[in-house]
Amino acid sequence: MLPIISFGSSLVLSLLFIPLVRRLSFRWGRISQPRDDRWHRKPTPTLGGIGIFAGFALGILVSLLIGHGWEHMRWGILLGSGLVFCLGLYDDLKPMSPSAKLVGQILAATLMISLGYTSTFFSPRIPNTIVAQIPNILLTYVWLIGITNAINLLDNMDGLAAGISLITAIFLSYFFWHAGNLSLLGMSLALAGSVLGFLIFNFPPASIFMGDSGSLFLGFTLALLAIAQQQQASDVFAVLGVPTLLFMLPILDTTLVTVTRLLRGQSPAQGGRDHASHRLIAFGLSERQALLIMYGIALFSGVMAAALERLNYWLSLVLAPFLIVLLALLAAYLGGLKVVSAPPPSSHGRALTRIMLDLTYRRRVLEVILDFFLVGIAYYLAFLTHYGLVMDSSRLGLYLDSLPLALAATYLSFFAFGVYRGVWRYVGFNDLVRYFQACLGSVVLLAATIFLLDQTNRITWTQSYSPVVILLFGIFMFLGLAASRSSFKLLDLAFKSRPRGNEQRVLIYGAGDAGEMALRWILMNPDLNYRPIGFLDDDPFMSGRQIHGVEVLGGPEKLEVVLKDRQIEGLILAGIGRPRDDLVAMCQRRGCWVRSLRLEFEMVD
Repeated sequence: MLPIISFGSSLVLSLLFIPLVRRLSFRWGRISQPRDDRWHRKPTPTLGGIGIFAGFALGILVSLLIGHGWEHMRWGILLGSGLVFCLGLYDDLKPMSPSAKLVGQILAATLMISLGYTSTFFSPRIPNTIVAQIPNILLTYVWLIGITNAINLLDNMDGLAAGISLITAIFLSYFFWHAGNLSLLGMSLALAGSVLGFLIFNFPPASIFMGDSGSLFLGFTLALLAIAQQQQASDVFAVLGVPTLLFMLPILDTTLVTVTRLLRGQSPAQGGRDHASHRLIAFGLSERQALLIMYGIALFSGVMAAALERLNYWLSLVLAPFLIVLLALLAAYLGGLKVVSAPPPSSHGRALTRIMLDLTYRRRVLEVILDFFLVGIAYYLAFLTHYGLVMDSSRLGLYLDSLPLALAATYLSFFAFGVYRGVWRYVGFNDLVRYFQACLGSVVLLAATIFLLDQTNRITWTQSYSPVVILLFGIFMFLGLAASRSSFKLLDLAFKSRPRGNEQRVLIYGAGDAGEMALRWILMNPDLNYRPIGFLDDDPFMSGRQIHGVEVLGGPEKLEVVLKDRQIEGLILAGIGRPRDDLVAMCQRRGCWVRSLRLEFEMVD
């Protein structure tokens, strides 16, 4: 009953405080004016974090007064959250430098660590308890400060940071309820109630922003709650995987923004309209659609985190990395969309840009890292499939013993067959053949290596190794390789096929090779503002067929009907020469322009 009171009282108090804070913001002049690097279009008050924190803290106190649960209260969490709220509020009233805010966050994290709120990830892996505390403390610093700033960076669109924080707080509440921890459950539900009350006013179009007092407070409190429940340290996913999945969206968004800004020679700490949410809008979604997509990703990540405790442990070992790879591919694609122009970088910025380009492009380090996860997932799926989705510690040991060989064989084959030479956006049939050859080569290398090791009689695990695993590994590796490399092209097709308000509806005359080339050129260049509606072709056997999803509507006799019914604004002639004069005249009578596709090689003098 006490947790429900916490949620209800925090929600009501937040709904009462937010309008009051909004009026005070206008009176004090704490207003965010529209700017080129910000998303909002009208002056908006920025002190919403006061209402969030007041609803949270007072809601907890009300529930304690009613339920008499003072002895179970986690005062340390409330103290640490209050300190970070004060830090953010001071920044809202008198802007601080990024370094000063970082120092304040370090001090708050130090206080929490001194009160015993630390990660336990390394404790069972390092026998010496005192020695294990050193990496545990360092990991806690990285976690608390990293998530705090990730939520702060996520506050870049109406309703985004509040909605993601609400979803995370709800899933944390589920974990606390499942563990029977009523004190932490009451705090997480109080946080959810106060954020929900704020979200009602912050959902687009927002009438108030949370400011740093809200985003820093939410990030720090959520990160602290995520490690406050001491998990079973023997389960790596309970200690590290669950919190990581819960915060996967802000982590990926922060990584995306940091990498892309460094590539442009900009500071990651500056504001801008280059976050994942802004890139989804550049993809062709509306603001609300982008927001709902982000909510959906957060919900899916939360469900996956919850599933790690409910599903078969062996199956969860592959689901979590699969989700991370999937979201990483989406983030990598969005990172390639041009949403901002890069200013001339400073000399320091140019040096960082050269380093980042060297890592991410010239040496293809990111692709190599991706393939490390793909190999691990494909190889694990091979074991899991071969043993009928039933694994045990001995089979897992066999997987871990032989995984280095699979990695070595795969990388050697990939480099030999030129897997890292291609450009993802232009993957074609020849590339798929190369991927098949590379995967086949990795299978042959792995099989030969295991056979030679077996002949030495020095490695015992080769005797229980099944050749079927190698065959399944090759199949899963090819599917993963083809899917990951084709993902950019598939997303490009989805992006470029979305309707835009200012596009001209065009008809392509000629469904042969030239017509297909014209269609691809239009899809690859959305700046042309052409939307292909269909083809016309003299060949009657082409009628009703589709080319890249665009239908052949018939022959030239259908031109007048198509122009009228489909509201065609332009006709593109593709490889057929000049059509009959009556067809051109028909287009001109209806105000439809006619253009011809020309593709030729011109001699340069």
